[in-house]
Amino acid sequence: MWLDRNIQTDAVLPSGGLDSALLQASYRRGVFRAKVNVRSLSCAIAQIDCMENPAIGTTVWLTFAGLESRAAVVEQSGGFRVMLRLIEPLHPAVLEALVGGRLRTWH
Repeated sequence: MWLDRNIQTDAVLPSGGLDSALLQASYRRGVFRAKVNVRSLSCAIAQIDCMENPAIGTTVWLTFAGLESRAAVVEQSGGFRVMLRLIEPLHPAVLEALVGGRLRTWH
C-alpha cells in the first residue's frame, strides 16, 4: 500500500530506460521553455532529460499534465540529465495518479 512507502526516497518510475510517452513534463527556466522526459520520479525528486545543463542551485519550474507548475531546485546537472528537488513535494496520491496515467490533461 502507498502508505507503507518511504516518500522521500522511494522512486516510483524506474531510473533510465523509461518510455518517453509514459511521463512528460513542461520545463521552464527564465524564458527558456521545453518539453522534457521524466526518467525518475518520487514525491520529492525528479530526474529529467533536458536540452540544457542548468547550474546547481538554479530554480526551475516543472509542470506535469493536470497539475499547476511546481518550483524545483537543480541538485545535479550533466550530460543533459538533471536531478531536481521539488520545493513542495508531491502528495503520494498525486504521484500515483501521475504515474498511473490518471492525470493526462494540460490546463
